[in-house]
Order: sequence, then structure tokens, then C-alpha cells
Amino acid sequence: MNFSGISLLLLRLAISYVWLSAGLSKLFNSQFINTFSDTLNGFAKGTHYVFYADFLNNYVIPHAQIFAQFTIWGEILTGIAFLLGFPLFLAVAVGIFMNLNYYFVATAVPSQFLNLIMIFSQFAAYGNNAGSFWGLSASLKK
Repeated sequence: MNFSGISLLLLRLAISYVWLSAGLSKLFNSQFINTFSDTLNGFAKGTHYVFYADFLNNYVIPHAQIFAQFTIWGEILTGIAFLLGFPLFLAVAVGIFMNLNYYFVATAVPSQFLNLIMIFSQFAAYGNNAGSFWGLSASLKK
């Protein structure tokens, strides 16, 4: 066991925890899907990015039920992929995509900052091959 491997494992597990807890809380919230359209309307009105408000109003809000499911399962599956350490490239791509979307709707600086931390953490996990230490990626290489 080496310190860098353990650090990467802890980073991967922390990212996994964030995604799984977010996704599972939405999955078990019986009102999440029903109120998602209202939430998106609030985001569209509050975002500082006009292009993103247009995107929400023209594409996402009309299909809010589908995007609610994408949000729930995207978060859960990304958390599982980080937990297992495989497929890390896909988990990082989906995770960063979701965090960018959350960044664009965040109207408070702390929320934007947390999304940036998640984006850089996921890049760091992928760039340092975090799935290779006690992960499925390491097992598949053997």
C-alpha cells in the first residue's frame, strides 16, 4: 500500500459519495419529479447565463419529466462508477457534464465554487488513474 494509491481511493470514494447521496436523495423524494419543472423555471429565471436560460426554457423544461429521470440516474450511475473505479472515463465525462449544468444554474457563489471543486476533483481522479487502485479497472487490467 502506498500513500498516493490510498489518496486516490479516498478521492474516488468521496466523489462517489457526493453523487450517490445526491442521486439517492432525489430517487427517494416522491416530489422530485413532480416539482422538477418548477425548479427548472426558477433556475431559468435566476441564472446569470442567458444562453443557459434559453436552453432550459426551450429544451429542458418542456421535457422536464425525462430530464428529471436523467438527473436521478445520471447521479446514481456516476456514483456507482466512481465507487467501482470503472468505467472511470465515462463517469468523469458524465460527472463533469452534470456539474457544468449545475454551475450554470447556481446563483450563489458557494454553489458555483462547490461545482468547480467537483469538476477539478473528477479531472484529478481521471488524470491520476484513480480506478487503478482497488478498483474494477485494476482488476480488469490483470
